[in-house]
Amino acid sequence: MKRLLKADNAPSYIDIDLSALKWRKNLPEIDLGLADYPPLLSHILNGNEYGPILNGPDVARHRSEWRAFIRDLAACAPTNSVLVDRFHTQWHVGHHHIRALVDDDDLLMDMLWKWLPRYNGSELLLYRGENLDRFELGRIGTAWTDKESVAKMFASGLNAEGRGGVILETTGTANSIIAGPSAHSIYLREYEYTLDRRRLSTISLKCHFSPRES
Repeated sequence: MKRLLKADNAPSYIDIDLSALKWRKNLPEIDLGLADYPPLLSHILNGNEYGPILNGPDVARHRSEWRAFIRDLAACAPTNSVLVDRFHTQWHVGHHHIRALVDDDDLLMDMLWKWLPRYNGSELLLYRGENLDRFELGRIGTAWTDKESVAKMFASGLNAEGRGGVILETTGTANSIIAGPSAHSIYLREYEYTLDRRRLSTISLKCHFSPRES
């Protein structure tokens, strides 16, 4: 079954075969040609768990290894479209865990310019549901959406810890939007754009949500 999906303010429709997305949980076994890439790349591409690493006793050692791995990725580039698509999907699935593990947003954004499919569309009004404490520290994530309702979901839910969550608004351009939504993100109706906040001219705070109950 095919559906034409169009994000708000998007320049064109995206033709997605929704029935083909059912494999996202169990990705097909295909040769991605990973022999020349750092071994940890398979952890991302296979959708492996991050919880045991983040919650284990050796998180400092793993963080050092993952930072070295991300630096290596930033120094190379994927060699085929299948590898790009797989990485794009798994970045959208697990980027919040990878971000917590690496704990270096600049390093991650440098890598993403190499590994995500480049966005070349027109400028878009985009929103992010961010945590207030992280926002005030300038630690703004890369995941944005053109759906304010999606930003609200995250600002009032997952990111409403500490002193609560906020909806942020910005105008993304081809110079600041690294990649548009993956097919997986469209399927989830999150319409996630990956942004480099270092290239944004302004970020506005639209509203605040109280901390969620634990």
